[in-house]
Amino acid sequence: MLPELIFLAALFVFLFLWAAVQPFDTSPDERMRFDIVQYVAEYGKLPHGGDPAIRDASWGISYAFNPILAYMVMAVFVKIAGIFTGELQTLVMAARMVNILLGCGTAFLLIRLGKYFFKKWNLWLFVSLSMLLPGTLFVFSYVNTDGLAIFSTVLILLFWARAMKEGWTVKNCVGLAAGISLCALSYYNAYGVILASILFFAADILFFREKKWDFSLLFRRGFLITAIVAVLAGWWFVRSYVIYDGDILGMKTSSLYSQMYALEELKPQNRFVYADTGKSVWDMFFFVPGEWPHNWLITVAVSFVGTFGYMKVFMPYWLSRGYFLLFAVGFLGVLLQFRRTFSMGRRESLVMSKSLGNEIIKVRCSWISRKNSTQGLFHCCLALTAVIPMALLIYYAYCSDFQAQGRYLLPGLPALMYFVTLGISGLLERTVKKEKARQMVCLALCILLAGAALFTYVTVVYPHYAPLL
Repeated sequence: MLPELIFLAALFVFLFLWAAVQPFDTSPDERMRFDIVQYVAEYGKLPHGGDPAIRDASWGISYAFNPILAYMVMAVFVKIAGIFTGELQTLVMAARMVNILLGCGTAFLLIRLGKYFFKKWNLWLFVSLSMLLPGTLFVFSYVNTDGLAIFSTVLILLFWARAMKEGWTVKNCVGLAAGISLCALSYYNAYGVILASILFFAADILFFREKKWDFSLLFRRGFLITAIVAVLAGWWFVRSYVIYDGDILGMKTSSLYSQMYALEELKPQNRFVYADTGKSVWDMFFFVPGEWPHNWLITVAVSFVGTFGYMKVFMPYWLSRGYFLLFAVGFLGVLLQFRRTFSMGRRESLVMSKSLGNEIIKVRCSWISRKNSTQGLFHCCLALTAVIPMALLIYYAYCSDFQAQGRYLLPGLPALMYFVTLGISGLLERTVKKEKARQMVCLALCILLAGAALFTYVTVVYPHYAPLL
């Protein structure tokens, strides 16, 4: 318990330092986001997405067309801070504090989630990969809804793990519903985990329990989850339906306002859309616009690891390559144990001993039983939570708005780092015989990840932002 408290305390301090060094509006659209926070704090009500008070003069829209739960909580922090000061940077830090706390909460949930699957330093490798990635630290340091999206995703996965062990108890269903509700009120690109949750819940009850095709439990627990989500999150979509003339997601209305009020070159019909070139998605992957240092695919990968500010502040490329190498090793490990990882059949084994002279030889026999494996289902649905944000980003970049921001992939972060950890631990089991030696390798990797995060802050983030304060 003490190591966990030390890690969370250190993470809090690090995130605070990361947030404190950034001047206002030096991160993606922070001013547009903070306008909503200020509006709610000042007027005590939720704004219409097209309200001129928060509508951006360039884009003709605001982020209030999207769910704003995170901004509502930030408004409470800003209101309290406003009692003592009206200084802008202090009020912004009050809002950022919500994401700092969400970052620490995400780390806490990752530790609990990891304990269901990893032991000792494998667990800390999973947590370090997820939370000490510079891109993760960055997204928890400024005003946005991405932090809530990641937090809610991990919360959902935790209740998947609990249900695997304990079954679909009322407590686990309530917890899953709470996670889905928070996710629904965070960011649309995180909705893949909601779809995966429906598949995991239904498949687990119908095919992977002792009593199969248990429609009674499916409907009883399904109704409970749906009812809770409807109460906790449904109000937002009902509100959107009412004030946006049936547009429950607000997307069509947002596009309409953009057509009316955006600068001419930023109107939807005038923006560069790669699909209009007639080239394929594959061509888009390797397309290099004149002002970019890399093609679209590499830019996404680099910015996922960590690109700061308005996609203008880069980590050293050699450091990004180091992360790519580590990820590649992890994915290779998963490929080598692909059947065991994703098989729906439960792998069982038996160890037999046989005397041969003065020696005793142990032989391990293994087979795939006919009993279904919930862990195989978990891995398949978990992979889906990583694939869907990637697919949405590709579709968005190709058909709507040509962007290459890796932070849009962060809802898939827990799944990606889970598989990287699983692959590395599997490779270590294949190549390193002694358990202590394997744990030392994981410890060394954790130290390297912490060092890389600190190095990025000291040599990239602080030198860039500190002179601007």
